[in-house]
Order: sequence, then C-alpha cells, then structure tokens
Amino acid sequence: MKKILKIIAWFLLTIVMVFVILVLMFNGIRWNDIRLQKQHYAQLETRYSGDYEAIDEQAFVNFVLEASELRLNEIQMIASHNSYKKLGTGVGKLFIGLGDSFDEAHALRYGNPYLSEQLDDGIRSFELDVRYRRGDFEVTHVPLVDNSSVAVKLELAFAEIALWSEHNPNHIPIILLLELKDDWMMLDPFLQDIGSTELAFLDQLIDEQLGDKLYTAGDLAGTYPTIQDRIDAESWPLVSELLGKIIVVLHPGKWTTPYVAMHERHQDLTMFPAVSNMNVNHDYAAFVVHNDPNIANIEMLINQNLIVRTRMDANLMIDETMRTNALSSGAQLLTTDFHPSHQFEGVAYTYLDGEYTVIRNTILLPEV
Repeated sequence: MKKILKIIAWFLLTIVMVFVILVLMFNGIRWNDIRLQKQHYAQLETRYSGDYEAIDEQAFVNFVLEASELRLNEIQMIASHNSYKKLGTGVGKLFIGLGDSFDEAHALRYGNPYLSEQLDDGIRSFELDVRYRRGDFEVTHVPLVDNSSVAVKLELAFAEIALWSEHNPNHIPIILLLELKDDWMMLDPFLQDIGSTELAFLDQLIDEQLGDKLYTAGDLAGTYPTIQDRIDAESWPLVSELLGKIIVVLHPGKWTTPYVAMHERHQDLTMFPAVSNMNVNHDYAAFVVHNDPNIANIEMLINQNLIVRTRMDANLMIDETMRTNALSSGAQLLTTDFHPSHQFEGVAYTYLDGEYTVIRNTILLPEV
C-alpha cells in the first residue's frame, strides 16, 4: 500500500512540475516578446532619426493620391488578419487542440512580422485582439498557450504605428480594428474584466499615443447630431483629406453598447463603434463587420455609404471563390492571412489589381 501511495505521489508531483514548467515557458515567451517589442521600437527610433527616406505611397495605390476625388468608402484595401500574431509553439497548439479542436489548432499555424514592416509593405489596416491584464492593455490571441505577439503592449503598438506615420506622412489612412476579448481568462489569473473605467482608459491611451494623427468618430460626426446623419448627408471625407491619419474601430461585441453609452454625443466618440451585419440599424453605424463575403448583402451595405470589413480567406485555406466574392462585393477592408507580409513558404501573396494593396472601388464607382 505504501508503495502504491508513493507511486501516486510521484505521479502527481511530476504532473505539477510539468505544469509549472509549461507555465514558466509560456510566460517566458510573453516576457521575451515584450523585450523584443521594446527593442524593435528603439531600433525604429534610431532608423528614423537617421537619413530616412519615406515610403513611396503611390507605389501601393492604383489611383493618383493627391489628385483623387475618391472618398474613404470608395477605395478597397488589404488588411492583415490577427496582425500581431506570431507563429507560436507546437506545445501551445497541442493544448488548443485538446481544449478546443485540432482543426482550430491547425488553423493557427501562421505569424506576422512587426506592424511597421507590414506598413512598409503597403498594409493599411490591422486587426488587434485586446485584453486587459494587470492594469494594462495587451494584444494576444489565446492567453498563455498561443500568446506570442509582435505587439504585446497595446500602448507601444500605437506608438510604433504613430512613429511610422510621422515619418511617412502621406500614407493612406490606417484603420485599426480593435477586438476586445475576455475568453479563456481561466488560463491567466492576471487577466481582468473590461468595464467602463477600462474603456475610458482605452480612449485615453488612444488619444495620448496617436495624438493629432487620430481621426475620430467625433470628427466624422462633426456638426451633425449623429454619425449616420453625417454619412447620409455628406458621406465620408476625401481620401486626400485623410492622408496621414489613423482611424480606430471598436469591433462589434458586448462592449459596443457600454462604450457608446459613455459618450452623450457622437462628437465625443474616439473609436468608431462598428456594427455586425446582423444588426446595422444604429445611428452610430459607420463600419460593419461582415466576415462572410456575401456579395448581395455587402453591396446593399456599401450603397448606404458604410465601410465593410470582410474576409478573403479563413482557416489558412486559399479559396479562390471566397477571395473573388470578397473583392467583387465592394467591401472596403479585405482581410487575409496571405497579405504581402505573410510568412508562408511557397504561397503567393494576395494583391489587388496587379500588385497594389489599395485600389479604387470599382463596385461603387464602375469604370466609365
């Protein structure tokens, strides 16, 4: 009996030790990513303080930037999917497979370079999954087991984008889609709920880091009572008027209503509260998330002067029909894993109209 108890004790101790080692390993990945993010930002400061030549924005765009009469909703651009995500570890994917499904784990075999590198390659729209951890906003996919990120600290991610923008002032407006998350919180005891205080802090962070680069929902509303009133009356500003600007969009979800309720007037909104295609009837609707590239549905939305985000591919599968439908729908934000900064060997990049990342929206504005 003593021998059996001893074996059980050793077995339990081994499990505990393995668990501790794994937790330390996964946290080590996060700590190292934070170190690398800070190091990367310092390198950027050095790079830009030297003899830096701005990116040729016109090379990414199939219309003349300065002379264009196109409005923001009259262009289409490539957006990177989970723009912050690194490849992650095999052990982490094993845990995701066990906790969710191995199809889900298989679909996580992708990673992205730093945001500034993606900007250098012509990407003008990012998707960031945001969590609140120990009084700070962090960007990660699945806590602990798939936490490797090029932009762990959201504040520093904003700073990186703003720094790039400062030194490339003629760029197409950068659109950041922030998806607040509270799933898998049991994996990290330091994760915290996001309430009105945290949403106010997020607004403050955006204002502080992006400064005069920011084009807000309040800016769009202007003198109109609501955002929808402005869009109905005047549509969007010209792209040429928004060059060098950064737009932050709050992904539709449980935080949309509380966020809007915090602001008595639309003029006070910092982020654009996006809506789901399942419920677009809101007076703050300007951006719509419609991941399924249904041509008829999306055409109806863009004809109401709404900006739609859809997906060109999903689950690491290149689907030519899905890609064609996304482009043909006229959706303005075209999200893909296979953007010009992707890191898959032997897989072609997704471009628009040859090798552009931003194009004239010919669905809204057919060629004459």
